[in-house]
Amino acid sequence: MENNNRRPLKVRGSVWSQKFASYLSKKDITPNQISIGSIVASFIASIFILSISNDNFFTIWISPILAALFIQMRLLCNLFDGMVALEGGKSTKSGELFNDIPDRVSDSLLFIALGYSIANISFGIELGYLAALFAALTAYVRVLGASMQAGSCFKGPMAKQHRMAILTTALILTPFEFSYLNSDYILTVTLFIITIGSFLTIINRTKTIYNTLEGK
Repeated sequence: MENNNRRPLKVRGSVWSQKFASYLSKKDITPNQISIGSIVASFIASIFILSISNDNFFTIWISPILAALFIQMRLLCNLFDGMVALEGGKSTKSGELFNDIPDRVSDSLLFIALGYSIANISFGIELGYLAALFAALTAYVRVLGASMQAGSCFKGPMAKQHRMAILTTALILTPFEFSYLNSDYILTVTLFIITIGSFLTIINRTKTIYNTLEGK
């Protein structure tokens, strides 16, 4: 089933995702529960992000890798809540609430934690909160456009999947940076990229919605 308000993802058409979504649909699991699961995964990821440091094997290697793993778990929850709801025929009237609100909470947990993890720079914490704000605003603009009959705009350059891909990559690279370069720039640069990219996404989506409404 197609839905114009769904983020276009090629992975939905893959055999493995359809089989697993079908499996979940047959279980006593609701799409809303899966959506809540994304918050749990993000919370765990944020705890591991906060524990990242150049102190010992666990904080250098285990913490960032597990954080990256739970971020991917969050994305899998984001994928399967919609598939179970629509393809599995378990959609509810409150589904949109559970589709959007957990994403805002998850983004905030991750970016604020990332800000605290780079608190060695004077504005690291503030940058984390700013990234969380801009991430929320990208979604706000999308939802506002849909409410104005301009359609759901999922344009980037820093949509959710881009933010999570960049953060996951940075977390995987961080142990190598600690171990072989004895530096800690990757996470700081990553937070800058996410913040600036999210701001540009807000502008891009706003412009697209404006042009749609004005028939340009």
